[in-house]
Amino acid sequence: MPSLSSLFLKLLTLGCQHCSSKTLERKVIQVNLGVMVSAATILIFDVLFYLTGNWTVFYSGLIQTPFLLLLPLVWWLNHSGRFFLARWAIFIIVMSDTAVTLFLAQGTIFLIHYYFLLFAIIPAAFFEIAQWRSSALLFIANLSLYCFFQINGWPSLPEIYELQAQQLNLLRVIMVGSSVFTIILLLLISERYSELNEIYLERLANTDPLTSLNNRRHFIDNFQQILLKQLDQQQLALAIIDIDHFKRINDTGGHDAGDEALKHVSHLLKEHIGDSGLLARVGGEEFAMVYIDTESATPINRANTLLLKLENSPFYYADQKYKITASIGLCIFTGQHNLDHVIKEADDALYSAKSRGRNRQETRNIA
Repeated sequence: MPSLSSLFLKLLTLGCQHCSSKTLERKVIQVNLGVMVSAATILIFDVLFYLTGNWTVFYSGLIQTPFLLLLPLVWWLNHSGRFFLARWAIFIIVMSDTAVTLFLAQGTIFLIHYYFLLFAIIPAAFFEIAQWRSSALLFIANLSLYCFFQINGWPSLPEIYELQAQQLNLLRVIMVGSSVFTIILLLLISERYSELNEIYLERLANTDPLTSLNNRRHFIDNFQQILLKQLDQQQLALAIIDIDHFKRINDTGGHDAGDEALKHVSHLLKEHIGDSGLLARVGGEEFAMVYIDTESATPINRANTLLLKLENSPFYYADQKYKITASIGLCIFTGQHNLDHVIKEADDALYSAKSRGRNRQETRNIA
């Protein structure tokens, strides 16, 4: 049986599987949350109205029941990917609920018409920019309703006036407070999703989409920071790894096989470097790695260990076995050095390794 938290999350994210962007996902979640807040508001006021002991007040809450039962329709529309209809559905339901309750029972004594102000504001959060006509129409309609009832008022059923002043004022405060709470909740969701979107875009800009490793630009930035913080006596090593005969894999198994080879090698490299270094895919079949911890094992030994690991870890694609080897250019240096110089030395070492037969490492040392 699902827990309440998992059920809440499931209802909150209904329809998100159809979303093509974080912005659309945020709006879908806001509409789903709007259903929850609307339902909770109706139920809470039903309890409060019952506690007043005034049956006419309680009746004014009960007449909202049909609209409460209609609210799940919005979830169904979102779940079906009909986002535009879902947005209109929630506004039609809550506006009708407010209007019916106001006309048939409460009048404006509880300030229920303040909800029209809320309904004028939140369309901008629910509708996409391209649907601005819907937002504008709802804004004008709800603002007009609020102004009409604020200026002219509307009578309540006579028995409602029997409420004590303290009860009446408390219900007014809760009525207005629920509107403010809803706006704050929607703003918090917008802010949170803005943060998540920034994180997502930053990760997208810094990550290679195929292997999920750092891309070249992010690697260079991080490597530059490491070099700037480099201590005079600290030893570092840059390894540039190139998959041997990668074109043969593409020619034999197609580009999908090549992609699998890159993901396979990426996985092995991540296992090899762990959390003690820097790793990135910097070219088609080329990877770069910085050994920061050079005390537990020398960079040369670690590079040789990596070569054996790659050679002894074939991968399979479409029932065919592919053997992987690589060439490594290693640049070992101590103290602060120019980034371009370090990369050039590692590139020269890689060229030497490939010229001498591949499946080996060559090293350059910088004092």
